[in-house]
Amino acid sequence: MSKLQDALDQIKDPTVADAKTQFAALIDEGKAASEAFINSSAEQLEQWTIDVSDRKMTQDEFDNLVSAQTILAKNFVASQALAAQKRAEELTIKTAELAATKIVPLLLLAL
Repeated sequence: MSKLQDALDQIKDPTVADAKTQFAALIDEGKAASEAFINSSAEQLEQWTIDVSDRKMTQDEFDNLVSAQTILAKNFVASQALAAQKRAEELTIKTAELAATKIVPLLLLAL
């Protein structure tokens, strides 16, 4: 079992089960992406989530990193061809938003 899955398993709230599954799937897809930025973004989000779970990072630190990453992701998405923009947005911006709004807040409550 991965460290990310261990972290997500700490969240017991059944109302976010779909969000946890979607987040893990988006991270896996992002890490498998050929685009360096998408791959890096997924790896960073995964590590930051694990760091929150291990109490190595606070919610504020996480939120600041996600905010900065989202700005970079929006620039990356804008630089992509129209057909690639939706996928790039899903694998960067949407994943970061999901982590910041659903995953990490509940993970912190579970600790």
